[in-house]
Amino acid sequence: MIKYETIRIKLRKYYIKATYKIRKKKINCDNFTIISNNCWGGFVYQSYGLKYLTPTIGCFFIADDYIRFISDIKKYLNHNELRFIEPTKSKWYQDIKNISKFGEYPIGVIDDIEIHFLHYTSSEMAKEKWEERKKRINYDKIIYKFSEMNLCSEKNILDFQKLNLKNKICFISNKYAKLKNDFTFVVNKKNGFIRASEEPVGKSKIIINNVINNLNK
Repeated sequence: MIKYETIRIKLRKYYIKATYKIRKKKINCDNFTIISNNCWGGFVYQSYGLKYLTPTIGCFFIADDYIRFISDIKKYLNHNELRFIEPTKSKWYQDIKNISKFGEYPIGVIDDIEIHFLHYTSSEMAKEKWEERKKRINYDKIIYKFSEMNLCSEKNILDFQKLNLKNKICFISNKYAKLKNDFTFVVNKKNGFIRASEEPVGKSKIIINNVINNLNK
């Protein structure tokens, strides 16, 4: 299944690269920041040929940490210290030690949250890109994206719903009775969690009509 997921993501990258110019004509805003719990933001920027205006590129957060991060995002982003730890020191070690690539990528820590820099090979590069890209954030136009993965619970989704933040979007595997439907989109009804390749990006009307093209309103 991991191999299948890798193939799907690679095919998505090829498709995005070949079609982004057509897709870019459909959006009316190009200076937005995406704060995502995984690599989704990078795919969206690539889908429209846009510059990364976020540090959350090539990394992922465990669900609890992500909710904590966006609950007080300026505190974490303005924190002076991004330090790195050995994989065995991760507070989530027992839960994720068997996932693909664990132990091969840097794990950063800011205060009480961890950032798993999945697509980086060194802590130096991870820190450089994090510091560089967080300076580009447009705080007036932030899209907060969450999805049902990385130890996500129903409580995490409900907590995300309660956050007093604009422009939230959440991809879930099932409809939950307590959830409002104005920001949640069911994209998987089989696994009880979302794979990265299942999250809609550039060609999706969800992203264009419900999120990006509403930022200037």
